[in-house]
This record gives sequence, C-alpha cells and structure tokens, in this order.
Amino acid sequence: MDDKTVLGGSTTTYNSTRAGAPVTLNSRGSSSQRSNNTDVIRIELKKIDIRPTGAQLTTYTDIKLAVWFQLNTHDICLCLNEMKDKVVIPLNQMTGFRVAEYKEIEVQLLNNFRRSYYHNNHEVKADPTNGLLEGATSLIFTAPSVAQNTLIALESAIIKYKTECQINAQVNSSPQMYVTWVLFVERGAVVVPYDIPLSSLLSLIGNKFDLQLNSERISYKNGVGEMIALRDEEDWKVAKWEAKYEKKAGVEVHLA
Repeated sequence: MDDKTVLGGSTTTYNSTRAGAPVTLNSRGSSSQRSNNTDVIRIELKKIDIRPTGAQLTTYTDIKLAVWFQLNTHDICLCLNEMKDKVVIPLNQMTGFRVAEYKEIEVQLLNNFRRSYYHNNHEVKADPTNGLLEGATSLIFTAPSVAQNTLIALESAIIKYKTECQINAQVNSSPQMYVTWVLFVERGAVVVPYDIPLSSLLSLIGNKFDLQLNSERISYKNGVGEMIALRDEEDWKVAKWEAKYEKKAGVEVHLA
C-alpha cells in the first residue's frame, strides 16, 4: 500500500515501520491548536524511534507529530494524526530520561508500561499506532526545532516530579533514589535502589544509555555546586548522604 495520502490537493506522508514493513496511519482533519497552559510542555517532532523493536513513527510534511509532557496530570502524551489521536503514558511508568543538545529526548519505560488511547479527546480501545508500542522499553524523540530553554524546562520539570514523588512516598524496605547524570552535551536520569553500589550504578547507566564510561573520571555535584570526585564506595555513600540531608531529588553524577 502506498504510504502517501492526498488531502485537499496536498500530499502528506506519515510512515510507521515495524521490522521493515510499512503501516499507514490515516490523518484526519486539521491540527489541534496550541494552548497557553504552562503546565504542558509541547514539543513538535520529526520522528519517534521505538526501542528495542526498531519500530518508528515519522512525518516529513505538515502532519503534526508531537509529544506533550503534561505536568499537571503527570502524563506523557504522544500526539499522532494531526493531534486527533493520542497515546497517554503516566510519568510513573518512566524508569529513565535523557536529553541532548542535538535535539534528542529519550524516555525509558517499564516493561509492558501502562498506556491509554484517545481519539478527539475521548478514550478509545483502538491503538492508533497499530501495535507499534508493543515490546517497547524506550522512546527516542527527535525534535530539530526544539529550543534549548525548552529542554532545560523539561529536565527541571522531570526532576521536580521525581522530588515530589520521593517526598510523598512512604518509607519501605527497598527505598529508591533518583540519579541524574551529565556527559558532555547529554543529560539523563535513572531511578535506582538507594543501596546500589557505585560500580553497579555506572554499569547500569552505561548499558541503559549505550555510553562508554571512564570510571576514573566520575564526580558528583554537592550542595554548594562543587565537583567532588567519586573514587570509591565511601565517596558514593557521602554523595547519597548529602543528597538525603539536603532533601534533594537525588545525586547529580558527572561522567567525564
């Protein structure tokens, strides 16, 4: 089937690929209007890469493909088909987060993450991606036109959300913590057990985000903005204690 749909005399391309086979999602009508709601960070996208399946959602012309980070309802909203169709994923399904200055955002998710579907703002059972999200554990958003201050605002919003979660969470036998990491032009975050060893943390970040790390160049930022070397488990215990004492969301680790 041809993946081009002619609307009002113009040609619009909306490709969805999975394991090399094209799947066409039909566009319906005009795009939704942008609101002035400051609780929603809206980012227009060129494509969404779905890992590890290799599926992809992409648009090359005037169809609106976007992701909304809805801070008021704690959701991530994938907007498809000129904003007519939406996939809503609760933020608590997110296990990792990465932003890069070259306009890429990655959200890592639980296996079989919860999600709901909407058409024209009414919840429906039909999946507008035709099953492309099945088996996904990571969504990578490519946003060439996103402003740097939007990426900064998004990162701050995610950290604020995680901080509120930690404040409101009940103490249990397996407490968790939020670790943000910085590597040159990339920044990200993971949720990990509070008692995770430093070596395990570095292995997790390296494997999860496909990074090559030098364990001799690891440091963390303390409460007054100083960079302190992380050389061993004792340093790591101090870093965690400082974050807990200062009631921060977690530890900011620098990887170079």
